[in-house]
Amino acid sequence: MEFPRCLIIVLILLFQFVAGNYLLGQTIAPGADLSAELGNRYFDAVDYLRRNTWMSDTLKKEKIQPAFAYGIVFPGLVKYSAIKDVMETGATRMLYVQSGRKYSHYEVGRFQMKPSFAELIERNVTRQKMTTQKFDLKNTSKARGERARRLDSQEWQLRYLVMFIRLMDKRFAHIKWKSEDDKLRFYATAFSVGFNRDERAIRRMMTTRSVLRRTSDAKSKYRSGDVAQWFYVNDGYRFMAEF
Repeated sequence: MEFPRCLIIVLILLFQFVAGNYLLGQTIAPGADLSAELGNRYFDAVDYLRRNTWMSDTLKKEKIQPAFAYGIVFPGLVKYSAIKDVMETGATRMLYVQSGRKYSHYEVGRFQMKPSFAELIERNVTRQKMTTQKFDLKNTSKARGERARRLDSQEWQLRYLVMFIRLMDKRFAHIKWKSEDDKLRFYATAFSVGFNRDERAIRRMMTTRSVLRRTSDAKSKYRSGDVAQWFYVNDGYRFMAEF
């Protein structure tokens, strides 16, 4: 039995359409349960936020929505490992303090912040007169040591997060967001890839055409913006504050 030629053409076109969409992928696959894929680390991260109510209280005093702020750092919370933090960052921290900025890209603490990120925050808020805090911005071991000690403090990591949000709000005030979780994906991506990048570069890192990291580890195969958005949509209500 022969198929009509037109039907064969339709089937070929349909196959190409479906295959093309599959290859392009989506930020989060339809129906995918990210919390199930990430496993205990996802639920441990949520539990950490629920137990540390002082962070929510601090954010509310700053007039920042805790659910939104937590979404930005949630990918870091999922990645965090206390044992790894102690074993791996100790040596790298020493190299950073003693040898300079080329060792400033290690991640530390619950929010997995880098010294290079913290220094960029400090320089921006100082230049734009957005803080009364006096930061030592010289490239000396003393200044680097002070920064490393700040990053060891969860209170300071939260302060850096507040400053990051303030800087992002000011720099990208012209953008009309489709929704709050659209804005969150942008902020979380900027937090991950570098908020000093321009809007176009950050959006490119958000899109489905961006290359995913090649790993079989479910904890790493999603972009930061994907994890942030999933948390905000599915668990953000736990931390939503009324202003």
